Amino acid sequence: MRFFMGLPHEELASIFYKQPTLFSKNTSKEYLAYCLGATLYMPATKPRIAQDLIMKKFPNLTSVVIDLEDAVGDLHVTAALNNLYETFEVLAAAIEQGAVTHEELPLLFVRPRNPELLQEVTALLGPLQHYLTGYVFPKFSVYNADAYLGELSEQRAKGYSLYGMPILETSDILYKEKRHEALLIIREKLVQHYDAILNVRIGTTDFSGLYGIRRTLQTSLYDIVIVRDCLADILNIFGRNEHPFVLSGSVWEYFDSPAPHHYEGGSMLTKKITATTEGLIKEIQLDRLNGLIGKTIIHPTHINVVNAMHVVTHEEYLDALDVMGNQQGTVGVQKSEYANKMNEMKPHYEWARKILIRAEVYGVFHPQRQFDDLL
Repeated sequence: MRFFMGLPHEELASIFYKQPTLFSKNTSKEYLAYCLGATLYMPATKPRIAQDLIMKKFPNLTSVVIDLEDAVGDLHVTAALNNLYETFEVLAAAIEQGAVTHEELPLLFVRPRNPELLQEVTALLGPLQHYLTGYVFPKFSVYNADAYLGELSEQRAKGYSLYGMPILETSDILYKEKRHEALLIIREKLVQHYDAILNVRIGTTDFSGLYGIRRTLQTSLYDIVIVRDCLADILNIFGRNEHPFVLSGSVWEYFDSPAPHHYEGGSMLTKKITATTEGLIKEIQLDRLNGLIGKTIIHPTHINVVNAMHVVTHEEYLDALDVMGNQQGTVGVQKSEYANKMNEMKPHYEWARKILIRAEVYGVFHPQRQFDDLL
């Protein structure tokens, strides 16, 4: 798997100063945590999931969550489980027959409803878990963390190379009087399983729902003060340099109708984009500014937008190389290659390290290229 697999080689060469590199579920965790990009949720009841993946219906898709939770009605859980099993049987047969390789498939995750259903899923899939990258843990809290993490540890002990991705989205995390204690306890539990946690996801739709709030097309989750306040604490506690967790951006719930009206007014882009896409772009810019990597998506039209927004600019890349190349202590600060800022070797070290990981995973633009060239 590689980002922008759907682009021909000539186009990749014309856009990228440094092209994205290949990755798989066996890539080191430090880099794999950055490789999810636009993570598409699919209901576990959806027909032909395996066939769509085998035929590369969405060629630039790099990660998928097959959802047994919110996307499935309470009366259809059994049907969803049956379809989930059939999906992985079809994938396994296709790989065995050479129709597709494991490395060509997106990173695959399953989201159960709770720890009890996780146990049911692991028993159901058994050896088919070799085709999984891991599980998403919804409503992850101090009350169920041990159950989720215990089952994950048990499956890893059986030889399955699996990661967990907890979602922080419950009231004990949002409510201010409980938040700090809950987050510190959760972080301590995740640190104990650090090698098994790929990233931490944030369920801002659930947070908003607790107060009956929903952002509009023209606003972002950062405009909702209750959510923004909670996000700040999550980033503060989970983003620390000692055992840092990669935190992922929340879902953008709007998408265009089949025949969208194009929007140009006030856009920072050189090409026509819709108001829906512009709203998504603005939120991703805020995600990146605050250190979030990747984004949950619920519609395939978001794939290219999210992934393109994570490509490193030529200027960022040269700044990062400058900082990382001057760690011997002989230089403390110096003017950037673009001669428009000062690079400080100590304060900018962690920023530079993360930029260079993104550069490996998503690539680096040529100087005159930018993200809308990939839309």
